[in-house]
Amino acid sequence: MCIRDRAYIGTRERRILIPTLAVDAIDTTGAGDVFNASLAVYLEKGYSLERAVRISNIISAYSTTRIGALGPRLSEVSELIEKE
Repeated sequence: MCIRDRAYIGTRERRILIPTLAVDAIDTTGAGDVFNASLAVYLEKGYSLERAVRISNIISAYSTTRIGALGPRLSEVSELIEKE
């Protein structure tokens, strides 16, 4: 199953759809948790909301390419994040 999803950001100033990677998903268990955790991490690091959501989309999409609810290690997704 190929998943190509996106996130929606709605603020008073604007509304935007943030695309993610197209991946061949194996197991979507925990993808939302991975998204939320990475979003919290990148917002805490001071990233803008849009940038943090873009990164979180990448990380959560990548997490569906393996079985289980555990998210990827940063070393596994760092190249994808840098390309974003």
